[in-house]
Amino acid sequence: MLFARRRVNRMTGNMLLNLRRTLHLWFIIRSMKQLTRITFNPQVMGGKPCIRGLRITVGTIVGLFASGHSPSDILKLYPYLEEEDLREALAYAAWRAEEIELPLI
Repeated sequence: MLFARRRVNRMTGNMLLNLRRTLHLWFIIRSMKQLTRITFNPQVMGGKPCIRGLRITVGTIVGLFASGHSPSDILKLYPYLEEEDLREALAYAAWRAEEIELPLI
């Protein structure tokens, strides 16, 4: 009886975990549709996520923020960028940090 109860609890826990992952992935996909300035092209920067097809990667922007640069500093360094580009770069980086990779079964 105890074994059966543990098995049911484990199955219920797995079902809840799968539901949570599904909802999380749905939210990610829904929010990613709004990031229109982040592009991927194998011919530009080796396919890394870039801003509007330019040769400026999301990692470059995030690195500049991490090293203490302000948005106005970054816009002076890269005058062809816009404030919305910086916001989307940070949003994309946050999404990637929260992304869950599930094994294919």
